[in-house]
Amino acid sequence: MGTSDNRFDGMTRRRVLRLVGATGLAATASTIIPARVGKSAQQQITINFNHTDGPTGEAAIFANQFKKLVEERSSARITVETFHSGELGAEKDMYDSLQLGTIEMGRTGSLIISVVAPEYGALEMPYVFRSQDHLRAVMTGPIGQEMHQKFLEAKGIRVLAIVNRGPRQLTTTDREVKTPADVEGLKLRVPEIPVYVEAWQALGASPTPMAFPEVFTALQQGAIDGQENPLGTIWGNSFYDVQEYLNLTTHVRGNGWMVASEAWWQGLSEEDRQLLQGAADEAATFADGEIAKQETDLLDQLREKGMTVVEPDVQAFSDIVWEQVPPKFEDDWKEGLLQQIQEQSEATPTAS
Repeated sequence: MGTSDNRFDGMTRRRVLRLVGATGLAATASTIIPARVGKSAQQQITINFNHTDGPTGEAAIFANQFKKLVEERSSARITVETFHSGELGAEKDMYDSLQLGTIEMGRTGSLIISVVAPEYGALEMPYVFRSQDHLRAVMTGPIGQEMHQKFLEAKGIRVLAIVNRGPRQLTTTDREVKTPADVEGLKLRVPEIPVYVEAWQALGASPTPMAFPEVFTALQQGAIDGQENPLGTIWGNSFYDVQEYLNLTTHVRGNGWMVASEAWWQGLSEEDRQLLQGAADEAATFADGEIAKQETDLLDQLREKGMTVVEPDVQAFSDIVWEQVPPKFEDDWKEGLLQQIQEQSEATPTAS
Protein backbone atom coordinates (compact mmCIF):
# COMPACT_ATOMS: atom_id res chain seq x y z
CA MET A 1 0.00 0.00 0.00
CA GLY A 2 1.21 3.48 -0.81
CA THR A 3 0.77 6.65 1.17
CA SER A 4 -1.55 9.58 0.70
CA ASP A 5 -2.57 12.66 2.62
CA ASN A 6 -5.88 14.39 1.83
CA ARG A 7 -5.01 17.81 3.21
CA PHE A 8 -5.99 21.23 1.99
CA ASP A 9 -3.63 23.33 -0.08
CA GLY A 10 -3.02 26.97 0.77
CA MET A 11 -5.65 28.22 -1.65
CA THR A 12 -8.33 26.01 -0.08
CA ARG A 13 -7.34 27.12 3.41
CA ARG A 14 -7.71 30.77 2.43
CA ARG A 15 -11.07 30.09 0.82
CA VAL A 16 -12.35 28.37 3.95
CA LEU A 17 -11.05 31.12 6.24
CA ARG A 18 -12.77 33.77 4.18
CA LEU A 19 -16.03 31.84 4.36
CA VAL A 20 -15.73 31.17 8.08
CA GLY A 21 -15.28 34.88 8.67
CA ALA A 22 -18.30 35.67 6.55
CA THR A 23 -20.50 33.02 8.13
CA GLY A 24 -19.50 34.08 11.62
CA LEU A 25 -20.54 37.62 10.77
CA ALA A 26 -23.81 36.33 9.34
CA ALA A 27 -24.51 34.35 12.49
CA THR A 28 -23.98 37.47 14.62
CA ALA A 29 -26.13 39.58 12.33
CA SER A 30 -28.96 37.04 12.40
CA THR A 31 -29.52 37.77 16.07
CA ILE A 32 -30.32 41.42 15.41
CA ILE A 33 -31.60 41.62 11.82
CA PRO A 34 -34.90 39.95 10.84
CA ALA A 35 -34.67 37.48 7.96
CA ARG A 36 -35.72 38.86 4.60
CA VAL A 37 -38.42 36.88 2.82
CA GLY A 38 -39.00 36.67 -0.92
CA LYS A 39 -35.76 38.03 -2.31
CA SER A 40 -35.81 39.41 -5.82
CA ALA A 41 -35.34 36.71 -8.43
CA GLN A 42 -32.61 38.88 -9.96
CA GLN A 43 -30.43 38.98 -6.84
CA GLN A 44 -26.94 37.48 -7.01
CA ILE A 45 -26.81 34.37 -4.80
CA THR A 46 -23.87 32.23 -3.65
CA ILE A 47 -24.60 28.75 -2.30
CA ASN A 48 -21.96 27.10 -0.12
CA PHE A 49 -22.42 23.32 -0.42
CA ASN A 50 -20.55 21.25 2.18
CA HIS A 51 -20.00 17.49 2.32
CA THR A 52 -17.57 15.14 4.06
CA ASP A 53 -16.76 12.94 1.06
CA GLY A 54 -13.54 13.29 -0.90
CA PRO A 55 -13.25 15.40 -4.06
CA THR A 56 -14.15 12.44 -6.31
CA GLY A 57 -16.50 10.61 -3.93
CA GLU A 58 -20.22 9.93 -4.26
CA ALA A 59 -21.31 13.26 -2.77
CA ALA A 60 -19.14 15.13 -5.26
CA ILE A 61 -21.00 13.54 -8.17
CA PHE A 62 -24.22 15.20 -7.03
CA ALA A 63 -22.60 18.46 -5.94
CA ASN A 64 -20.75 19.00 -9.21
CA GLN A 65 -23.80 18.23 -11.35
CA PHE A 66 -26.00 20.44 -9.18
CA LYS A 67 -23.50 23.28 -9.55
CA LYS A 68 -23.44 22.85 -13.33
CA LEU A 69 -27.24 22.87 -13.67
CA VAL A 70 -27.83 25.80 -11.30
CA GLU A 71 -25.21 28.03 -12.86
CA GLU A 72 -26.35 27.22 -16.41
CA ARG A 73 -30.04 27.81 -15.69
CA SER A 74 -29.50 31.02 -13.76
CA SER A 75 -26.94 32.35 -16.28
CA ALA A 76 -24.44 32.34 -13.37
CA ARG A 77 -26.61 34.67 -11.28
CA ILE A 78 -26.66 31.83 -8.75
CA THR A 79 -23.26 30.27 -8.10
CA VAL A 80 -22.47 27.12 -6.12
CA GLU A 81 -19.22 26.78 -4.15
CA THR A 82 -18.57 23.14 -3.28
CA PHE A 83 -16.53 22.16 -0.21
CA HIS A 84 -15.41 18.54 0.19
CA SER A 85 -13.78 16.48 2.96
CA GLY A 86 -15.64 18.39 5.67
CA GLU A 87 -13.91 21.69 4.84
CA LEU A 88 -16.78 23.58 6.49
CA GLY A 89 -17.18 21.09 9.31
CA ALA A 90 -18.08 17.48 10.00
CA GLU A 91 -21.71 16.46 9.58
CA LYS A 92 -22.78 17.15 13.15
CA ASP A 93 -21.31 20.67 12.96
CA MET A 94 -22.99 21.21 9.62
CA TYR A 95 -26.46 20.67 11.11
CA ASP A 96 -25.94 23.66 13.41
CA SER A 97 -24.62 25.75 10.53
CA LEU A 98 -27.64 24.86 8.41
CA GLN A 99 -29.97 25.74 11.26
CA LEU A 100 -28.33 29.17 11.55
CA GLY A 101 -28.22 29.65 7.80
CA THR A 102 -24.45 30.13 7.78
CA ILE A 103 -24.15 27.25 5.31
CA GLU A 104 -26.82 27.15 2.63
CA MET A 105 -26.69 23.53 1.49
CA GLY A 106 -24.93 20.23 2.03
CA ARG A 107 -25.05 16.48 1.86
CA THR A 108 -25.56 14.37 4.96
CA GLY A 109 -25.50 10.65 5.56
CA SER A 110 -27.58 8.74 8.08
CA LEU A 111 -25.95 10.44 11.08
CA ILE A 112 -28.73 13.01 10.80
CA ILE A 113 -31.23 10.39 11.98
CA SER A 114 -29.51 9.69 15.31
CA VAL A 115 -28.88 13.41 15.90
CA VAL A 116 -32.20 14.92 14.85
CA ALA A 117 -34.76 12.08 14.78
CA PRO A 118 -33.42 9.19 16.90
CA GLU A 119 -36.84 7.55 17.14
CA TYR A 120 -36.29 6.54 13.50
CA GLY A 121 -33.01 4.80 14.36
CA ALA A 122 -34.24 1.42 13.09
CA LEU A 123 -33.61 2.77 9.59
CA GLU A 124 -29.89 2.80 10.38
CA MET A 125 -29.63 -0.79 11.62
CA PRO A 126 -27.25 -2.99 9.63
CA TYR A 127 -29.03 -5.55 7.46
CA VAL A 128 -32.45 -3.91 7.90
CA PHE A 129 -32.83 -3.36 4.13
CA ARG A 130 -32.66 -6.32 1.78
CA SER A 131 -32.04 -4.22 -1.34
CA GLN A 132 -31.65 -0.66 -2.57
CA ASP A 133 -35.19 -0.84 -3.95
CA HIS A 134 -36.43 -1.71 -0.46
CA LEU A 135 -34.57 1.26 1.00
CA ARG A 136 -35.98 3.63 -1.64
CA ALA A 137 -39.53 2.41 -1.06
CA VAL A 138 -39.24 3.19 2.64
CA MET A 139 -37.44 6.52 2.31
CA THR A 140 -39.83 7.91 -0.31
CA GLY A 141 -42.94 6.52 1.40
CA PRO A 142 -44.80 7.61 4.54
CA ILE A 143 -41.95 6.64 6.92
CA GLY A 144 -39.39 8.75 5.07
CA GLN A 145 -41.78 11.67 4.60
CA GLU A 146 -42.59 11.77 8.33
CA MET A 147 -38.91 11.67 9.22
CA HIS A 148 -38.03 14.45 6.77
CA GLN A 149 -40.71 16.61 8.36
CA LYS A 150 -39.05 15.98 11.72
CA PHE A 151 -35.71 17.20 10.29
CA LEU A 152 -37.48 20.39 9.21
CA GLU A 153 -39.36 21.02 12.44
CA ALA A 154 -36.60 20.06 14.87
CA LYS A 155 -33.53 21.49 13.12
CA GLY A 156 -34.66 23.67 10.25
CA ILE A 157 -33.13 21.30 7.68
CA ARG A 158 -35.08 20.82 4.44
CA VAL A 159 -34.55 17.68 2.35
CA LEU A 160 -34.39 18.57 -1.35
CA ALA A 161 -33.34 15.21 -2.78
CA ILE A 162 -32.22 11.69 -1.92
CA VAL A 163 -29.26 10.04 -3.66
CA ASN A 164 -28.44 6.34 -3.46
CA ARG A 165 -25.18 5.28 -1.91
CA GLY A 166 -23.45 2.00 -2.52
CA PRO A 167 -23.69 -0.49 0.37
CA ARG A 168 -21.20 -0.03 3.19
CA GLN A 169 -18.26 -2.45 3.12
CA LEU A 170 -15.61 -3.19 5.74
CA THR A 171 -11.93 -2.44 5.10
CA THR A 172 -9.12 -3.66 7.35
CA THR A 173 -5.40 -3.16 7.70
CA ASP A 174 -4.06 -6.62 8.41
CA ARG A 175 -6.80 -9.25 8.52
CA GLU A 176 -9.30 -10.91 6.21
CA VAL A 177 -12.86 -10.98 7.54
CA LYS A 178 -14.85 -14.00 6.40
CA THR A 179 -16.93 -14.73 9.52
CA PRO A 180 -17.97 -12.77 12.63
CA ALA A 181 -15.18 -14.53 14.52
CA ASP A 182 -12.66 -12.65 12.37
CA VAL A 183 -13.98 -9.33 13.69
CA GLU A 184 -13.13 -10.14 17.31
CA GLY A 185 -11.21 -7.26 18.91
CA LEU A 186 -11.01 -5.22 15.69
CA LYS A 187 -10.53 -1.49 16.43
CA LEU A 188 -13.06 -0.19 13.95
CA ARG A 189 -14.02 3.39 13.18
CA VAL A 190 -17.77 3.80 12.92
CA PRO A 191 -19.91 6.93 12.57
CA GLU A 192 -21.29 8.43 15.76
CA ILE A 193 -24.50 6.40 15.39
CA PRO A 194 -25.65 4.30 18.38
CA VAL A 195 -27.05 1.37 16.41
CA TYR A 196 -23.80 1.06 14.42
CA VAL A 197 -21.85 0.88 17.66
CA GLU A 198 -24.17 -1.77 19.15
CA ALA A 199 -24.13 -3.86 15.97
CA TRP A 200 -20.35 -4.01 15.74
CA GLN A 201 -20.06 -4.73 19.46
CA ALA A 202 -22.49 -7.63 18.98
CA LEU A 203 -20.23 -8.92 16.21
CA GLY A 204 -17.19 -8.78 18.51
CA ALA A 205 -15.44 -5.64 17.28
CA SER A 206 -14.24 -2.71 19.34
CA PRO A 207 -16.07 0.16 17.60
CA THR A 208 -14.61 3.64 17.85
CA PRO A 209 -16.99 6.51 16.96
CA MET A 210 -15.05 9.19 15.08
CA ALA A 211 -15.85 12.14 12.84
CA PHE A 212 -15.17 11.24 9.22
CA PRO A 213 -12.46 13.85 8.48
CA GLU A 214 -10.25 12.21 11.15
CA VAL A 215 -10.40 8.68 9.70
CA PHE A 216 -7.59 8.68 7.13
CA THR A 217 -5.00 9.93 9.61
CA ALA A 218 -6.19 7.48 12.29
CA LEU A 219 -5.75 4.59 9.84
CA GLN A 220 -2.39 5.91 8.69
CA GLN A 221 -1.11 6.12 12.27
CA GLY A 222 -2.52 2.74 13.33
CA ALA A 223 -4.91 4.20 15.89
CA ILE A 224 -7.65 2.05 14.35
CA ASP A 225 -7.58 -1.20 12.37
CA GLY A 226 -10.39 -0.57 9.93
CA GLN A 227 -13.36 1.47 8.79
CA GLU A 228 -16.57 0.84 6.85
CA ASN A 229 -18.03 2.87 3.99
CA PRO A 230 -19.39 2.53 0.44
CA LEU A 231 -16.90 1.77 -2.32
CA GLY A 232 -17.23 5.30 -3.68
CA THR A 233 -16.13 6.74 -0.35
CA ILE A 234 -13.31 4.21 0.02
CA TRP A 235 -12.06 5.19 -3.43
CA GLY A 236 -12.71 8.92 -3.16
CA ASN A 237 -10.77 9.19 0.11
CA SER A 238 -7.83 6.99 -0.95
CA PHE A 239 -8.38 4.46 1.84
CA TYR A 240 -6.67 1.90 -0.40
CA ASP A 241 -3.42 3.62 0.58
CA VAL A 242 -3.83 2.64 4.23
CA GLN A 243 -6.00 -0.52 4.08
CA GLU A 244 -5.11 -3.95 2.74
CA TYR A 245 -8.43 -5.86 2.75
CA LEU A 246 -11.83 -4.99 1.29
CA ASN A 247 -14.36 -7.26 2.99
CA LEU A 248 -17.74 -7.25 1.19
CA THR A 249 -19.98 -7.33 4.26
CA THR A 250 -22.69 -5.23 2.53
CA HIS A 251 -24.00 -4.45 6.00
CA VAL A 252 -25.74 -1.10 5.46
CA ARG A 253 -27.69 0.08 2.45
CA GLY A 254 -28.09 3.81 2.66
CA ASN A 255 -28.61 7.07 0.90
CA GLY A 256 -27.40 10.62 1.10
CA TRP A 257 -29.74 13.52 1.79
CA MET A 258 -29.22 16.71 -0.18
CA VAL A 259 -30.34 19.32 2.30
CA ALA A 260 -30.83 23.06 2.59
CA SER A 261 -31.06 25.53 5.43
CA GLU A 262 -34.73 26.37 5.91
CA ALA A 263 -33.78 29.81 7.27
CA TRP A 264 -32.02 30.52 3.98
CA TRP A 265 -34.59 28.74 1.78
CA GLN A 266 -37.46 30.90 3.07
CA GLY A 267 -35.53 34.01 2.04
CA LEU A 268 -35.49 32.96 -1.62
CA SER A 269 -37.99 33.95 -4.27
CA GLU A 270 -40.43 31.26 -5.40
CA GLU A 271 -38.80 31.33 -8.84
CA ASP A 272 -35.38 30.56 -7.37
CA ARG A 273 -36.77 27.81 -5.15
CA GLN A 274 -38.27 26.12 -8.21
CA LEU A 275 -35.00 26.45 -10.11
CA LEU A 276 -32.99 24.93 -7.25
CA GLN A 277 -35.48 22.13 -6.58
CA GLY A 278 -35.54 21.18 -10.25
CA ALA A 279 -31.74 21.16 -10.40
CA ALA A 280 -31.56 19.04 -7.22
CA ASP A 281 -34.03 16.49 -8.62
CA GLU A 282 -32.12 16.19 -11.89
CA ALA A 283 -28.71 16.06 -10.21
CA ALA A 284 -29.98 13.29 -7.91
CA THR A 285 -31.15 11.21 -10.88
CA PHE A 286 -27.80 11.76 -12.58
CA ALA A 287 -25.86 10.82 -9.44
CA ASP A 288 -27.93 7.66 -8.92
CA GLY A 289 -27.00 6.47 -12.40
CA GLU A 290 -23.32 7.32 -12.04
CA ILE A 291 -23.00 5.69 -8.61
CA ALA A 292 -24.70 2.50 -9.86
CA LYS A 293 -22.29 2.32 -12.81
CA GLN A 294 -19.33 2.89 -10.50
CA GLU A 295 -19.91 -0.07 -8.21
CA THR A 296 -18.54 -2.79 -10.50
CA ASP A 297 -15.76 -0.60 -11.85
CA LEU A 298 -14.64 0.42 -8.38
CA LEU A 299 -14.10 -3.17 -7.28
CA ASP A 300 -11.67 -3.64 -10.16
CA GLN A 301 -10.00 -0.30 -9.50
CA LEU A 302 -9.53 -1.05 -5.80
CA ARG A 303 -8.00 -4.42 -6.71
CA GLU A 304 -5.62 -2.59 -9.04
CA LYS A 305 -4.62 -0.35 -6.14
CA GLY A 306 -3.55 -3.45 -4.23
CA MET A 307 -6.58 -4.26 -2.07
CA THR A 308 -7.49 -7.90 -1.51
CA VAL A 309 -11.24 -8.45 -1.98
CA VAL A 310 -12.82 -10.88 0.50
CA GLU A 311 -16.35 -12.33 0.30
CA PRO A 312 -17.60 -13.06 3.84
CA ASP A 313 -20.54 -15.14 5.05
CA VAL A 314 -22.98 -12.21 5.06
CA GLN A 315 -25.88 -14.24 6.47
CA ALA A 316 -23.86 -15.08 9.59
CA PHE A 317 -23.32 -11.36 10.23
CA SER A 318 -26.98 -10.56 9.60
CA ASP A 319 -28.25 -13.28 11.95
CA ILE A 320 -26.23 -11.94 14.89
CA VAL A 321 -27.32 -8.34 14.30
CA TRP A 322 -31.02 -9.20 14.04
CA GLU A 323 -30.88 -11.39 17.14
CA GLN A 324 -28.96 -9.05 19.44
CA VAL A 325 -29.49 -5.44 18.36
CA PRO A 326 -33.26 -4.66 18.18
CA PRO A 327 -33.92 -5.53 21.87
CA LYS A 328 -31.41 -2.87 22.93
CA PHE A 329 -33.47 -0.12 21.24
CA GLU A 330 -37.06 -1.17 21.88
CA ASP A 331 -37.58 1.81 24.21
CA ASP A 332 -35.90 4.28 21.83
CA TRP A 333 -37.28 3.48 18.38
CA LYS A 334 -40.71 4.50 17.19
CA GLU A 335 -43.17 1.76 18.11
CA GLY A 336 -43.83 -0.62 15.24
CA LEU A 337 -41.23 0.97 12.94
CA LEU A 338 -39.08 -2.14 12.48
CA GLN A 339 -42.16 -4.17 11.61
CA GLN A 340 -43.28 -1.53 9.09
CA ILE A 341 -39.86 -1.66 7.42
CA GLN A 342 -40.07 -5.45 7.17
CA GLU A 343 -43.60 -5.29 5.75
CA GLN A 344 -42.37 -2.86 3.09
CA SER A 345 -39.63 -5.39 2.23
CA GLU A 346 -42.27 -8.01 1.48
CA ALA A 347 -44.14 -5.52 -0.72
CA THR A 348 -41.02 -4.52 -2.70
CA PRO A 349 -40.85 -6.79 -5.80
CA THR A 350 -37.25 -6.31 -6.89
CA ALA A 351 -33.84 -6.55 -5.24
CA SER A 352 -30.73 -4.62 -6.20
